[in-house]
Amino acid sequence: MGWQLRGQLPPQFWRTTLVVWAPKTWQMAALARMMPVHVHLLEGPVEDAKVRGMESARQFDKGFTNATPTDASEDQLHRIVEAAQQAKSRITLCAWESRRKFVHVHAPFKTSPFPDRDVHYMKRYFAYFVKTAD
Repeated sequence: MGWQLRGQLPPQFWRTTLVVWAPKTWQMAALARMMPVHVHLLEGPVEDAKVRGMESARQFDKGFTNATPTDASEDQLHRIVEAAQQAKSRITLCAWESRRKFVHVHAPFKTSPFPDRDVHYMKRYFAYFVKTAD
């Protein structure tokens, strides 16, 4: 389809939750196929961080990397960080840039003891992509 991954994919992608800004419905499935690891799209409701955390941990035990879409709202990002902390997961940010046909992949980072800082950082990362969306 002409899309390219841009960024550094770490050699160990285990215990990572991909937080993906994907404005079109087909993009999440396409990203799962593009990644060099097995990706599980989280199914639990974003609002329920406890359920999401348990689902993430189960999938990590199976050797999968988890992925979740986001609309980059502060509340949603807080829930994602909470679930990642519960599952002892790193977070990797991904965003689709339609104009240049790139999927940007940010380096994974560990959640900090200060979830507000993590959310602020994530919002800043996604702001560019949200602003430049088609």
